[in-house]
Amino acid sequence: MPFHKNELCGMVYLCEGLDRLSFYSPVPLVSVQVDVKVVNFTAQVEVTQQFVNRERNPIECVYFFPVEEEAAVVDFTAELEGRKIKTQIKEKEAAREEYNQAVKNRQTAFLLEETKPDIFEIKVGHLSPGAGCKIKMTYLSELPVEEGKTKLTIPTTVAPRYIPMSDGSPEATKIASIEHDFNSPVQMAMNLEVLMQTEISSVKSPSHLLAEPTRKRFKDYFEAKVKFAGHTTNMDRDMIIYIDTEEPNQPKVVVEKNDEGSSVAMLSFVPEFKLKDHQVEAVFLVDCSGSMSGQSMKLAKEALQVFLHSLPVNSFFNIILFGSSFQSLFPQSRKYDDDSLKDAKDSSFGISANLGGTEIYQPLQHIFQKPLMAGLARQVFVLTDGQVSNSSACIELVRKNSSNNRVFTLGIGSSADRHLVKGMARAGMGTAAFTTQGEPITAKVINQLKNALQPCISDVSVKWGNTNPLEGGGEVAVEIVETKKTLFGYGKPKTKTETKFSIRSQVPSKIPAIYDGSRLIAYKLLDKTMDVNDEITVKAKTTEGDLEVSLPICKDSFIQGNCLHQLFARKMIQEVEEKHEQENVDESKKLITALGLKYNLASKYTSFVGVDEKHGNSGTFMVTRHVKNQMPQNTGSGFGFSGLRSSSHCVIDSAPRSKGFAAQTDCSAMCASALSPPGAAAPAMSYGGMQESLELSNTLCRSNISSIKGQSSSSDVLRLTMFQAANGSFPAQADIANILGVKLEKVLEAGKTINSDENFTTTWMTAVVVAFLTEKCKEEKDVWELVVEKDVW
Repeated sequence: MPFHKNELCGMVYLCEGLDRLSFYSPVPLVSVQVDVKVVNFTAQVEVTQQFVNRERNPIECVYFFPVEEEAAVVDFTAELEGRKIKTQIKEKEAAREEYNQAVKNRQTAFLLEETKPDIFEIKVGHLSPGAGCKIKMTYLSELPVEEGKTKLTIPTTVAPRYIPMSDGSPEATKIASIEHDFNSPVQMAMNLEVLMQTEISSVKSPSHLLAEPTRKRFKDYFEAKVKFAGHTTNMDRDMIIYIDTEEPNQPKVVVEKNDEGSSVAMLSFVPEFKLKDHQVEAVFLVDCSGSMSGQSMKLAKEALQVFLHSLPVNSFFNIILFGSSFQSLFPQSRKYDDDSLKDAKDSSFGISANLGGTEIYQPLQHIFQKPLMAGLARQVFVLTDGQVSNSSACIELVRKNSSNNRVFTLGIGSSADRHLVKGMARAGMGTAAFTTQGEPITAKVINQLKNALQPCISDVSVKWGNTNPLEGGGEVAVEIVETKKTLFGYGKPKTKTETKFSIRSQVPSKIPAIYDGSRLIAYKLLDKTMDVNDEITVKAKTTEGDLEVSLPICKDSFIQGNCLHQLFARKMIQEVEEKHEQENVDESKKLITALGLKYNLASKYTSFVGVDEKHGNSGTFMVTRHVKNQMPQNTGSGFGFSGLRSSSHCVIDSAPRSKGFAAQTDCSAMCASALSPPGAAAPAMSYGGMQESLELSNTLCRSNISSIKGQSSSSDVLRLTMFQAANGSFPAQADIANILGVKLEKVLEAGKTINSDENFTTTWMTAVVVAFLTEKCKEEKDVWELVVEKDVW
């Protein structure tokens, strides 16, 4: 009979017994502690979970837990009633068999398996009544640079995933079994330690409230320690932390030697360059599935508006919405002009999350099958929360079409599918970005568009030491010459084969496309260690000539340990899964298994398992309890969750901006006359063949612009850009003048002193707006930069 009379303490779940009577079951997970250590651009994350059986039967605890999708899960330990349980890495089937046999023998067992690269399943089997255990999972992760800051992301919940009818994979079956609740299973605590070689300016989070960091100097490092303000938090969204320091932009070479005498070199640097933009066809693929309702849809619409108003003149574009089906704004991509921009703006305002499930594969395939437009490079921008089960199939589709289509992804919401979003960008030689409530979206969008306008720099090679050849072009084709002396084919190329991908290959074997301000990391298992005064050289071929940088090896480059070896192995596993497994399943499985066993990594073919040697005494049957993941913050009503409601919150895009390139047009003198003091002589100008004298100091201009408005905000900048025409001009409208903080009549009167032609008013208002942006809104430059650069002069 159900235990409905049990005294309950802590969080409980409402369950249904065999007799279909409801009863409450205590949640076996009682605490989660996250301890993070960031050193330069890598993070070590330890997640400690404590389980207690407060029922009368033995229980099996099942918990699906997220990790960063490129992370290397390197350790899994267990402690039962104060006793340490030995755990080890084994082949997946062997580990699963050992776990199942132990549970049958009424022994407490522990199992950690990969479901997807960003989702792991933890099982605690046959936990006796009243018993408690503590498990700890450790993973290592590389950290990207975003807006000049090191970005740390720690996922805390697995959002519900849409499972297409065509997806019958074992992963889909596992994902379908994940249970969810609106309440957090427990409160999570966090300790963060940051060690940098340069001074740490700030440690901030747009997702969580942090206490003031404690700082000190630790040997050769600057240290900052941070906790949550209030110590604990719900597990309903990714934890996002930005670390501001000079560290991210400094190139680094690290050579690690482990106890076995093996050496791995790691190269990390953030390139800085600017090439001439090229003409593009931009296709925006927008997720309108049910899971996007609420805040995610608002963010997607805001991002789309910014994209549309920042497109350069002479580009072509289209918008495709998708859910269970997909629909296009135009039958074919249209030239970017006032008519097409108006159609796009009017249509995008009515977009909502009303298209059902997340069938992203078919619209991607539709885009890739379209013929390319002559002279235009196709750039695909995917805006999605990415909550699907068939992410691997989508990534493979993008990879197969990457020669003609670059793919840029924007993950939206508090728990976007990081494997899909980052994997498609990797496969499509683009970049990935994520945005959620509290984060500024405009700068991320503009950066994505800047990257897309840049010619693709994918021919990148690395020379690991002075005496080694360049690597990085991926698999190398080799010609086999016929040597048999016959009349057929002697001395001619016989066949072409590809060099075999092996553990000695550089990873990534083909260096991904590089972008200004985005971190590049590569690894190499060395045949022999490198020496002081040796160097690593990176060479990239571009349309404007070769770019090259050499990074010297010094005594501080050498370290002892195994962390780089494990990151190298994880990166190699990722490459095998995404580039080689489809063609050669058996060889790929062997290599992934060997890497997992050698470097102690959980993977799709290797798992951690541990068994308590003691046998349980309980003769009652074991029941399975799933620890439910909390629904992500501001969750929509997709996936058939008919009772879910979405909540929406106001997002103010007011985070500080990073520096951008200088504007190419100086219009400050134009604007000055609109703000000249009463009685002052009106300046004159030269425009379109009209010769007028115009002289006014920039100092006076800045002073007058300051009198327009006491303060500007990024929301003002964003509102201004919404009025811009496709050719870059701004109409003479009162709404624009109101944003500037002046009356339209005053602006127009000042313009008439220069030229009374009615056609001049648009030119004059454009000059005033551009001057306002360049003089008053310097901190928001990355928001308006592409707007100002449009060729209107």
